[in-house]
Amino acid sequence: NGLKLWRLPRGWSSPPAPPRFAGRADLDGTAACAQFLQTMQVARTLQSLDQFRVVSRDLTRGTLTGGVFTAIAYALLVLLLIAELGAFLRTSYQTNIVMDKNNEALMQINFDIMLYDLPCKYLKLGVWDKFGEERMNSTDAFHYIPVDHTGQARGHAYTKEEISVLEQVDAHTDVSEEEKKDLDADWSSTDDHFHHNDFQAAVTFHDFTLVNFFAEWCVHCRKFSPTWIEASNRLSEKMSFTDGNGNQATVKFLKINCVDFGENCQKAQIAAFPTMRLYKRDGSFEVFQQKRTIDNIISFLTTSIRNSHLIVAQHHSIFNEGCQVQGILRVPRVPGHFHLQAEAFGNVNVNPAITNVSHVVNHLSFGERDAKRWAQRQSIPSEMIHHITPLDGKTFIVERFHEAPQHYLKVVSTHVQGKQNVFYQMTHTDRVRKLRKESSNAAPQARFTYDFSPMSVVVKVRSKRWYEFLTSLFAILGGTYTIVELTSGAVDTVGTAVKEALGKAS
Repeated sequence: NGLKLWRLPRGWSSPPAPPRFAGRADLDGTAACAQFLQTMQVARTLQSLDQFRVVSRDLTRGTLTGGVFTAIAYALLVLLLIAELGAFLRTSYQTNIVMDKNNEALMQINFDIMLYDLPCKYLKLGVWDKFGEERMNSTDAFHYIPVDHTGQARGHAYTKEEISVLEQVDAHTDVSEEEKKDLDADWSSTDDHFHHNDFQAAVTFHDFTLVNFFAEWCVHCRKFSPTWIEASNRLSEKMSFTDGNGNQATVKFLKINCVDFGENCQKAQIAAFPTMRLYKRDGSFEVFQQKRTIDNIISFLTTSIRNSHLIVAQHHSIFNEGCQVQGILRVPRVPGHFHLQAEAFGNVNVNPAITNVSHVVNHLSFGERDAKRWAQRQSIPSEMIHHITPLDGKTFIVERFHEAPQHYLKVVSTHVQGKQNVFYQMTHTDRVRKLRKESSNAAPQARFTYDFSPMSVVVKVRSKRWYEFLTSLFAILGGTYTIVELTSGAVDTVGTAVKEALGKAS
């Protein structure tokens, strides 16, 4: 009858107990059923709480107006979502003004300034208090680099120690006897046994050098040659002249063949032959423009050397080099100024009152030199970063004698909340100072006056929190959807009313 008979194993007197897994399965099924019923009860409870009941699709209809506004709504929602997400990811800053609590005794000034027309050997840098009455003790580390008028380096960097030594040593002691013979020799031919390597050194080796630029093919040069030889024998390093300071000086006569040494004559911009120039040790010169006689030569030398203290002033703009001075100063953290001005070099006197201190500021900042890069890494606002080095790359030119650019800097410490680093912003104003007549002997100074603000700027980073982002996002998206939905309904209602009115009219 469909009953399965059990065959007892040998030695067994009764059938085995039913397998245990059958009872466990019944229990698991009962538990699953109870859990399902409980879930259904929770679902019915949640459905009874539903405040967003759905209308059956059979009870609604789609309209063209609704489709258009739905597309507009989706586009607006995407744009607003992107805009709100960008605002959430973007960091903003808030600034507060507090009293400066910086207790540093020294302030570091980083500078790189190029003076267009003032050689390094005449340049002096000084640091003074605000009123210019007391020279301030400073720890400095900077050097001078000779450059030409375009800013290209002309040679190796001078240190302050090197310049100090050069000021005390007579230039003649640095020249050997063989070199002296080369410098004193005429540049008549490239085939002689002298080494004509540096024409500028030759014409500036003596206090005064009268140079005759000639060409062998020039008829006037050949006619003038006997007069030149006679004048040279009588006057060259023999006749004494009195300079503007009352000192006795002699003149070295030197001639250069512009056929064999055409490149040197071209650099000297010789346009006619013969041409005579009186060179001074600093490289400036006066051109002889009278009738070429011995008496006129003597008169020219006497007048030019007697007025030698004016020659530098008249020709200071033709210095063949400028100077780039760069480095750091550590000064007391009090108002003061540092300046760049001309001073005498060795036995060469310049008129400091009319030296040219026009300059370009390659770099000027306070505090750590890499503060600007640090601020950029912190995403500090660009207007603040600009005020860290507001003078960088700016040029300051004076057009007349007895004038000098003056700079006024107000320095404000700035730090980011939660960071240890401090950087310094500064404001800058400038003017050209005109020296008074009674101060005509004063040296023009490219002066940088600085003052430290007692206030400090604290930069606080502000970013939107995640819950503020979600709240704003839901409000914007929900509001947009509601407005579009209401607009769509209004348009649809108006359209229906218009159609009904037209139907009745027809």
